[in-house]
Amino acid sequence: MKAKKTEIQVHHPREGRPVRIVADAAVSVRGLHGGRLLPLLLLDTSDRPDIAELIRVHESFGTGDVKVQWGQVQGHEGTVALFLTFIRPLELFMVLEFNIVQQGILVEQALTGQGMYLARADHADDRLSNNLDRPKVIVEVGDTGFGKAWDDLFHKYLAKDFHESGLSRSDSRRAAHSAIEELRKLGGLRMRDIHD
Repeated sequence: MKAKKTEIQVHHPREGRPVRIVADAAVSVRGLHGGRLLPLLLLDTSDRPDIAELIRVHESFGTGDVKVQWGQVQGHEGTVALFLTFIRPLELFMVLEFNIVQQGILVEQALTGQGMYLARADHADDRLSNNLDRPKVIVEVGDTGFGKAWDDLFHKYLAKDFHESGLSRSDSRRAAHSAIEELRKLGGLRMRDIHD
């Protein structure tokens, strides 16, 4: 399948730059998303006060609307990006970019769990454990048809990384396949609902 190129119009140049992910975690909540394990991303909003405001407003507003699209930022080899266009409660656009080798598990979990949480980082080396009760937004990441392309990219870049670490090409492919299989087993864990 040939890659499709799309130019995205932004209202401000900062919207075209990927938002820095300061830290990440995995969260599973009984009764939400079937108890699936979802990634939680702490975002650097220092130059994106609109994102900080979205997270703040969304907490009291409740549900909102967002369009999601997976792809790649032109010229950013070895990464995939999630393009988010929020419609309600605020209109804004953001790009979240993931290094395939280092952050592939986040993409894998977002696709498997069909969602992710976004929260504002309080400082450059923040961690979720510093404030477990911070406001967060859940973003539904439904099936956009990206799964097959992701499988190919994830395997390709993991195999390349294993090969650059000294494994033969065939061992690298097997190691990538095995690593992805193990990640998917872990990602399939669910928090069961409590029944009275």
